[in-house]
Amino acid sequence: MELLLFLGLRRGAGFDVVSANILAMGIATGVNFLMNRNWSFRSSTRVSRSFVLYISLILFNMVFTTWMIALLVSWGVSDFWAKFMMMAAATLWNFALYRKVIFT
Repeated sequence: MELLLFLGLRRGAGFDVVSANILAMGIATGVNFLMNRNWSFRSSTRVSRSFVLYISLILFNMVFTTWMIALLVSWGVSDFWAKFMMMAAATLWNFALYRKVIFT
């Protein structure tokens, strides 16, 4: 979902890399939080605790991956592959943090 939003904003609507990434991540965040909390991890922790930790991680991801995507694109990597690589990396560290810290 996030990758399609990113590509739609970037290539379809003409957004720059930074704006497309921030908007795509922002839109996907709400949907992902609810699905992860209620379906993937079936968390019983306080919603407020999970939400604060989740948003903190998302903000880190947004800053770090946006910076890396812009850097990779400036080095000649296509916007698709730069975004794809950063999503793959974030998926790995996110899963570990979701399971061990955020949705415990």
